[in-house]
Amino acid sequence: MQYKNFQRGFILLAVLIFTLLPACDDNDPSVNAGRLRVKLTDATDVTIKELYLQIQEISVYATDTANAEGEWIKLEYNGGEYDLLKLLNGRQVQLSEQYFPAGKSIQSIRLVFGHDSRIETITDKTHALHFPPEIVEGAVIDLIEPITIRPNIISGIVIDVNAALSVRESNGNYFLHPVVRAFPEAYGSSLRGYISPPPREINAVSFVAIIRDPDTLLTYPDADGMFLFPGLPKGSWEVHLVANPTTAYTDTAFIWNIDTTGIVDITPRPIRMPRAFN
Repeated sequence: MQYKNFQRGFILLAVLIFTLLPACDDNDPSVNAGRLRVKLTDATDVTIKELYLQIQEISVYATDTANAEGEWIKLEYNGGEYDLLKLLNGRQVQLSEQYFPAGKSIQSIRLVFGHDSRIETITDKTHALHFPPEIVEGAVIDLIEPITIRPNIISGIVIDVNAALSVRESNGNYFLHPVVRAFPEAYGSSLRGYISPPPREINAVSFVAIIRDPDTLLTYPDADGMFLFPGLPKGSWEVHLVANPTTAYTDTAFIWNIDTTGIVDITPRPIRMPRAFN
């Protein structure tokens, strides 16, 4: 099986959850407001040993459902640095939580990155991540589907940054050119599978990739062999299990059709990696 220009990457997911709560009095900040939580998760990178992403500011672009004009709303967030490779296959860390006005439609999200963002490669070298001029003041991500905050409804938004295309090397310098998807938390499906033998026994798989034009997404299986890709539209996906070349196993690939929402499990469970012929 051949792979062209197959860079290795991670998936950064920030989940914004809007929880609408009943009001108590006129001074209560929850009056006609939603509770907003921001969480961060990741699917790992296979050439980068560590990836520290510093986020300084998070804003959302919201329009009033009664008025098409919108505004950027800065979230209550003090900034932070996150080792994305500690967040894998659904693991999350909360970034922010606050009340948010009901009756708003969220169209876009803006992330401002800090200049202490950096990577450590598998050769144990640390490199600063540089930013192109167009994202110095923030990377803007339009939602695949805008989300409207409604009373007594919990809503969420997921941000998916694909480092397979986002982190680029040039003359020994590393640059962040974010390739990002953003979608409602309830959007699409999650594709889940299990690999045998699991990494806790032998590291038979270098990485798992799924492909459906225009998307190529990558992850590692966890110690028990589980891998998961969230936020996928219905349709047929190529699933590639790329074997560790230092083992006796070989690559395998197949097509899996997603025809429902929620978690879609690949069968058989587990998927047994084929051995290479001598």
